[in-house]
This record gives sequence, C-alpha cells and structure tokens, in this order.
Amino acid sequence: MKKTRRGRLKTGTLNRIILLSAWSFTLVISSFLFLFVGRWIDVKFNTEPTFMLGLFVLGIGLCIARMYTDYTKARDELNDRRYRTQH
Repeated sequence: MKKTRRGRLKTGTLNRIILLSAWSFTLVISSFLFLFVGRWIDVKFNTEPTFMLGLFVLGIGLCIARMYTDYTKARDELNDRRYRTQH
C-alpha cells in the first residue's frame, strides 16, 4: 500500500481491504440463513433435505459471485490508479 507524505495509509485502499475481508463473515451468515430457511421449508412441506441443501448451495454461490465481482472491481481500480501514477 502506498503511503502519503505524512506516513498514513490511503483510506481508500484500506477501506477496500477491509471490505474484501468482511466477505468471510458475510459468507458464513448468509449460508446459515439460507440453510435455516431451507430447513424450515423442508419441515413445513415434508421434503427433507431438498430445500435445505438447495438454498444452502444457492447462498454460497451468490456470495462467492458477489465477492468475485467486488474483487475484480477493486483490482481494476487499483490497476488504473497504478497506471495513472506511472504514466
């Protein structure tokens, strides 16, 4: 990470790093939420474990897809910033 003249880290870069690291927490929470909703639907309609597994996989897939798009967006912004400073 680049430092400013006073030695402080740029807050934009630090915010992006914190945002990307928060995805692990989001992945755990969303997967459990989808798992419990699927379990509730399965108990309600007596279709165990169809909805539980389906919604669990859907929750993880959606989280990973969103994490990937945020990662590529942050990567592209950092590459653009590096390119502008070099040229």
